Amino acid sequence: MSAPPFLMLSDLTRQPDWRAAVTAQPRSVGLVLRDYDHHARAEMAAEMARLCHGQGRYFSIAGDARLAAKHGAAFHCPSHMLARLPLWRGPRRISTHVKSRTHTAAVHNHGELIAAKRAGFTTVLISPVFATPSHADAAPLGLMRAVPLLRAAREMGLRAYALGGMDMQSWHRLGGLAVADGFAAIRSFAPKRVLAAP
Repeated sequence: MSAPPFLMLSDLTRQPDWRAAVTAQPRSVGLVLRDYDHHARAEMAAEMARLCHGQGRYFSIAGDARLAAKHGAAFHCPSHMLARLPLWRGPRRISTHVKSRTHTAAVHNHGELIAAKRAGFTTVLISPVFATPSHADAAPLGLMRAVPLLRAAREMGLRAYALGGMDMQSWHRLGGLAVADGFAAIRSFAPKRVLAAP
């Protein structure tokens, strides 16, 4: 399944009721399991996989290619894993039954963008575009640096998503589909903030 235009990242601290949040959204919003340190992450992955499969929704698991393969999910590669390519070698090593999924990689600069391309990723999440509570200590790219990076990704033949401080207002401020293929966020997909299907 290809990645939809919008991705909701799980964060049980900031968005505890992920079920209600994702179910309220149209299928143009996919779900990415983040919550790296959750004590019952494997069980949560299984529950999310069941829900997304039942709703015909894109589902991805961050940081654990084996867990993603187990549930037939896409894999999201955190940027720090791009440096471990000799140990993993990107999407080419994922089980054959999930090769049809759109796997993604987190990118913060041009060097990581090149690394993601070389690893075989076709889709990148570029961040942090704007300031975000998820990474309060990280300086945002801002429009002056984010837009050229998003465009560079597209010029390399990659689909490029914006991440960090994203909602529909910042999406339009960024330039929308003229600049990026979609965006990822957490609280923008709260149950009471239903995204209009594009």
